[in-house]
Amino acid sequence: MPERRPYSRGEYNRALITNALLSPFNVVLLALMLIAGIVLGILVPVLPVAAAVYLGAAARTYFDDDVAAKVLEREKAKRRAALTAGREKLPPLAPPIAALVDEARGREARIRDAIERAELPYDEVASEVDGFVAAMEGTARRAQLLYEALDDTPPERVAARLKQVKRDPERADLAEALETQLATLQRMQRQLERFYAELERILVELDTVRSQLVSVSASTETMEQDRLAGEVRELRERMGAVAEGMAAAYEPPPA
Repeated sequence: MPERRPYSRGEYNRALITNALLSPFNVVLLALMLIAGIVLGILVPVLPVAAAVYLGAAARTYFDDDVAAKVLEREKAKRRAALTAGREKLPPLAPPIAALVDEARGREARIRDAIERAELPYDEVASEVDGFVAAMEGTARRAQLLYEALDDTPPERVAARLKQVKRDPERADLAEALETQLATLQRMQRQLERFYAELERILVELDTVRSQLVSVSASTETMEQDRLAGEVRELRERMGAVAEGMAAAYEPPPA
């Protein structure tokens, strides 16, 4: 998985310099001047003039606001593509699960955008948000398994069948099997409902993290970064607990 961190001011500046130096217009201009110097036999006198003109053109490109905006957007697009490529593709998800996953990814994008636009050195916060989204996607896979199992065998249907056979002594074994199945399905249903509720609450807390990032955009204190990163880390750990609960839903209850 590629390294995940926000696009820093230093990287942006280097991208602007590279773009200015390699601009086709500036490179062609330099080449034409050098060729003219060679053809006219005055290459040595032309060299400092060509260098000055080339650097002047590069400086003009560097300080052009429209060009700078295009460079930033291009570099951010590359970063987003790298992040997307580093994630394992999720299987088709049920609508309620897919909606929550999409909202979580949207929160991640807004938090990262807040960091990049404010030029905050909050690498740790961005890394923790990425870790949360990865944990959330893994939990969503388990939630999908629960959803499919409950959709195939609704607890209500099993409960209705159990009610039919429970008083028949000749079907005692069937009733016992249905009781075990119903208990398992009910545990799965509780865990799936917990996933919905917990993720919805976490989404609200991610919005709060973004608001805090915006409100302290002028601060670069390490303590502030540590605090916000800790909040996101706690959300990731909570999501991990939900995943463990869903895995335990398949296990039989202790005797």
